[in-house]
Amino acid sequence: MKILLIDDNKDITTMLSKYLVLKGHSCSVSNNGHNGLNMITANQCDAILLDLAMPEFSGVDIVEELYKNGKIAKLNIVALTASSVSSDREEHLKKMGVKAILKKPIDPDELLEYLQQFDLKLAQR
Repeated sequence: MKILLIDDNKDITTMLSKYLVLKGHSCSVSNNGHNGLNMITANQCDAILLDLAMPEFSGVDIVEELYKNGKIAKLNIVALTASSVSSDREEHLKKMGVKAILKKPIDPDELLEYLQQFDLKLAQR
């Protein structure tokens, strides 16, 4: 599975990308929102792991931009956040196309298990 990881915390991106590659997946990384949005539009990926709270151009900004441009429907976006998310905000993000909002820190095995549901859906196409 091709996974794009967008998070401004380099410790998280290093750890998760190494883990995902070790488990046999391809993983690209962006450490800022603007670059992450460019990578989403330039590359096809099976899943996107997106930090909601990044400086300058947040994960929420990315979701809103993709939604506004009609590009979110085909994407498997999983939002990651260390902050609490209100039920209204969670509902808003899911209506725009975010598949799930997961709390950091996240157990890498649990994350991989969650991502594998996208892999199964891709195999059924």
